[in-house]
Amino acid sequence: MKYTATVAGASILGFVGIITLHSSPSSTTVAATQTSTTHSSAPKSTNTGSNAAPTPTTVALTGVHSATGALENYGYGELGVTVTTNGSKITNIAVSTFKTIDQYSQGLEQQVVPILKGEAIKAQSARIAALTGATYTSEAYAYSLQSALDKLGIK
Repeated sequence: MKYTATVAGASILGFVGIITLHSSPSSTTVAATQTSTTHSSAPKSTNTGSNAAPTPTTVALTGVHSATGALENYGYGELGVTVTTNGSKITNIAVSTFKTIDQYSQGLEQQVVPILKGEAIKAQSARIAALTGATYTSEAYAYSLQSALDKLGIK
């Protein structure tokens, strides 16, 4: 029993570490991609010198926006999500693509995705814990969600 708890704890810590590394901010500025509005919120450079490093800019979105994250391949298929935001608040997450190699994985998705969606909306980020028994699905969901949030300029 102790061994199981240790393995489960290590798995969760490993997943959190991967998500943290995957979603750590870089020095590059990402332009906001908007699919449901006509207003542009692309960041503007404030550099004055020709050799100056780019200044990271935070994009403040207003209104409702949606973006589809990268299609993530994982051990049992492919998963992609579309996130909807109102300003910088996540209001909805929907699975846009889900292909599995077996019936079990398809049934698992129906149970796991609503839990992951609730956790992500509660956390207002892709930094969510993996669900035991659905680690690969959880990781693919989180990576695709972070990809969509990156497109919207939300960290």
